[in-house]
Amino acid sequence: SLPVAAQTIAPSAAPVEWVRYAEGATAAVTRLLEADNETALRFRTYLHQTRPAEDEATPPLELKIWVNESGVVSRMEFTPFAHAEPGADLRSLVVGQRLPGEPPAGMLLPMRIAVQLDPPPAEVGPPTAGLSDPI
Repeated sequence: SLPVAAQTIAPSAAPVEWVRYAEGATAAVTRLLEADNETALRFRTYLHQTRPAEDEATPPLELKIWVNESGVVSRMEFTPFAHAEPGADLRSLVVGQRLPGEPPAGMLLPMRIAVQLDPPPAEVGPPTAGLSDPI
């Protein structure tokens, strides 16, 4: 029999519940990275520097995620960044967070997901102060 570590399944062969759970996990992790807190902001600033162009999404960030039976991220692996800080930020943003729903029974872990951040919205002109005078 195969060693446990060799258990991988092509996404096309994975049960639909696994795929659905992984999609939900991808969306949830993306929201964590887009949160309005100092750590997420610093992490996005770093990722922003990896964009191929200003108006393009960041390159896919491939994450291996382990969750416990209640859907809390217990462990995460990823290709190390050039600097230690973004990796530490990424871990602190995701590990220990509860993902939506509970992982389907028998789902193989880690989940492999890829997260991309959309380009920032195009710069909008300066906000208009107050209402314009009635004509």
